[in-house]
Amino acid sequence: MKTIADEFTKDIVYKSLNDMAHVVRGDGYVQDIQGTTACSVTDSGNGFIVKFPACWSTDQDYYVCLDYVQARYLVLGLAEFKKELGFKDE
Repeated sequence: MKTIADEFTKDIVYKSLNDMAHVVRGDGYVQDIQGTTACSVTDSGNGFIVKFPACWSTDQDYYVCLDYVQARYLVLGLAEFKKELGFKDE
């Protein structure tokens, strides 16, 4: 389990035993969604399926499916936006 925090919010990231990772909203979020899952990532054996559950009854769950190469390229590209996304250079 890992806690990622910026100046406003905390997120808890953990990997479960069934090839899934979860990001849970922590402190700093609106009380209605605090403690809920922001996204779940499943390793399907052919790539990753990312589920962004709907927060409100008027929304739909959103899914992103990536093969391993696409996921790698996405991580490489997003790494260039670490600062904008609230991550610190180490």
